[in-house]
Amino acid sequence: MSEFGGASEFGPALFGGDPSPYLFVQIDAETTTEARRLIARGAYDGTSLKARDFSVGQGGFDPVDYKAAIPVNPDATNLDDHYFSDPIAYVEQPNGRARSYYCLLESGDANVTLGEIGIWAEVQNSPGDPADGTLILMAIGHFPIICKNSTMQYALRVTHQA
Repeated sequence: MSEFGGASEFGPALFGGDPSPYLFVQIDAETTTEARRLIARGAYDGTSLKARDFSVGQGGFDPVDYKAAIPVNPDATNLDDHYFSDPIAYVEQPNGRARSYYCLLESGDANVTLGEIGIWAEVQNSPGDPADGTLILMAIGHFPIICKNSTMQYALRVTHQA
């Protein structure tokens, strides 16, 4: 379940430099079918995935009830309505299976209504298809509508179970 929090201070401990206020949003993401296939394949041929980028889109929320998210399609290979992409700012692994990705939307980024996020991973050590260096949609999350303007800064914490 995705949660919306209040203002949060991310400072030297996470990103370095002076603290900056961000609106913190917690999003739970689902691993895509393709990522599950590659993770399972890694057990016998060494294929691995390395999270690299995130992208946000204007889909993911229910247009009739903007306070609700629509179910995620795990077979997705792209966001329904991709709008903005950037590198992941920080990764943490709170336990052996879960990972959290911090994705920052600065004041000039994605100044639209948002409702979905995708975590993109690079395929590594792959002896087959897809080849090394290919980017795949590893995880996708939907959330209730976020309206963003040029004065807002968001820190999206996307968590998923591998």
